[in-house]
Amino acid sequence: MSDPHQSFRNPAEKSAYDAVLIDLAGRPRGNEAVMIFRTPTDSEAAVIADTMVHAGTVSDDLYARLLTVGNRRYDKQPVTRAVAFDAFGTLVHIGRKRHPFQRLMRRAGDRAKMIPSPMAQPIGLADYAAALGLPRPDAELAALDEELATIALYPDTLDTLRRVRDQGMKVAVASNLAMPYAAPVKALLGDLVDVWHFSFDAGTIKPERAFYADLTVKLGCKPDELLMVGDTWRDDIIGAVDAGSRAKWLDRDDRASYVRRFIAANCLADACPDRGLATHKTEVELIIESIDANIDYLHNQRWANEMGQLRQAVERAPDAGKASAKQAVKNHYDTRAQPENSRAALIQSAFERIKARRTNN
Repeated sequence: MSDPHQSFRNPAEKSAYDAVLIDLAGRPRGNEAVMIFRTPTDSEAAVIADTMVHAGTVSDDLYARLLTVGNRRYDKQPVTRAVAFDAFGTLVHIGRKRHPFQRLMRRAGDRAKMIPSPMAQPIGLADYAAALGLPRPDAELAALDEELATIALYPDTLDTLRRVRDQGMKVAVASNLAMPYAAPVKALLGDLVDVWHFSFDAGTIKPERAFYADLTVKLGCKPDELLMVGDTWRDDIIGAVDAGSRAKWLDRDDRASYVRRFIAANCLADACPDRGLATHKTEVELIIESIDANIDYLHNQRWANEMGQLRQAVERAPDAGKASAKQAVKNHYDTRAQPENSRAALIQSAFERIKARRTNN
């Protein structure tokens, strides 16, 4: 994957990103907000940052949510007890897509809006056609058979599911699906799946919160103990985050925008957690990791603030002290391209802010 700091897809996205950055920098706790926005490794932070960039502005609600993420950034991370995978586009794919259900919807026109979606009810293609008032859909039935016959696994699917199971986590398949597609998926994945959660059976469709609430009940875990892995940003990422879970976006085609790249993976294996490592990062490690990821920006901010203070000192200095004050300005100017000089002070300052916040709480 290319350097995410060079991953703006177009000038408009870069412009919107810069506008958000300026807005955040001028708010209370601005540096902290900028750090989270620039490196949104938390899935909720990535959703918030992506929403901000698409809007090109920062609402008070989104800013408050960003700071909430910041407040828990160095807390002990929840243990991942279950990983839920989307089906199509994530674990399996269709070799020859014919879209038989969509073809019936187009034929029915407005009548299709009057009955539940086939993804929200257990109904076959022929019965769905009858419910729409259409004759027996022989052409669509043939197209469906062709689709079902070409459903296949991605090369990394089985090994990934086995690795998740071997680490003691439950595996779920959680997908928006019409009923005929369930049997082939189950046949391909077999006993590697602990929980099947399909929309046609659940009666709810991603990204609805009820879909994810029912899923965590089936898995017997808390929302924040679930990781959702999928290839659809709205359904799999926003939906999971809004339900209180974590998420990883599977980006097989490397199409992610800048902020989405921080929670994206190009292959299924990289999208899943290493349970042994994920729960053992200390608070100190997380703080240092965050500062190092933003060191250039933070150094520039700190350098500019100190330069402003030194110039004020020159103006206030008596004649006898002018030369010394001007030399201090010159010496500081020489550190402009040396972010490593700010690292220790930034880390110490971060520790002091976190300690003060916890004391006040």
